[in-house]
Amino acid sequence: MPPDNAAKSSNDEATTMTKFGPDWRATALSLLVVIGCTETQTPVGLDGTLNVFGGGPDNPIFGRTSDWVSLGADDTVSYKTVYPVGTPALEIRGGSENAARIRRVDAQLLATPFLFWSWNIVNGPPRHPVRLVVGFADADTPTEAPSGMKTFLRGAQPPAFSRSLTLIWGSSALQRGTLTTDRATADEKSRAAYVVRGGRENRNRWWVENLDLSHLHAQAWPEIDMANSRIVFTGISATGDIGTGTMQISGLRLSR
Repeated sequence: MPPDNAAKSSNDEATTMTKFGPDWRATALSLLVVIGCTETQTPVGLDGTLNVFGGGPDNPIFGRTSDWVSLGADDTVSYKTVYPVGTPALEIRGGSENAARIRRVDAQLLATPFLFWSWNIVNGPPRHPVRLVVGFADADTPTEAPSGMKTFLRGAQPPAFSRSLTLIWGSSALQRGTLTTDRATADEKSRAAYVVRGGRENRNRWWVENLDLSHLHAQAWPEIDMANSRIVFTGISATGDIGTGTMQISGLRLSR
């Protein structure tokens, strides 16, 4: 765990469904280039935990193993291991262009609903360009992308998904707990955004997060029966329309 003075967040419940803003929309879900290897999926371990990535040099996000897919202008985002207080963390700097790295996973939403991580905002605009993104699918999710999505693929493709949730650092601490949802169209899949935390006064210190994805999913898409819903990818995205910024993340994992 990064710094001992990291403050643990409470499980704030999203209560606001008003429009938050357009900048979160430029995520991994409508980018122009996908680069990958042979397609695989990472299953949940016998202990009910799936470690998405750690902060050390053996992190698969650096090795680009076959369950990771890079999207967009990936060369505009830098990833490196840092040691804030002797514990490794992944430092991501992005925001000049749209890009993402997502890991294909296979996890039942109701069986592994909790997403844990710790993060520290180093610098950047008030609404940070680096975010976390989670993709969901169901038994009847079509395998093809929407007809209007101009996606050019090389190598492995992202998993089939029907909707996504982006977890962001907002411009104000007062926006914490804000949930917004855009419904699917002919060109775009349904997307929701949740403000996990925010505010300049909360930067440059470590925060430990624990989110119940099933609760957020129920609020964003109340019409969907989650019994057959799966988490099919999670990872990092950077939007390129609000400036560059640096974020440090450690210990991202799904758990029951």
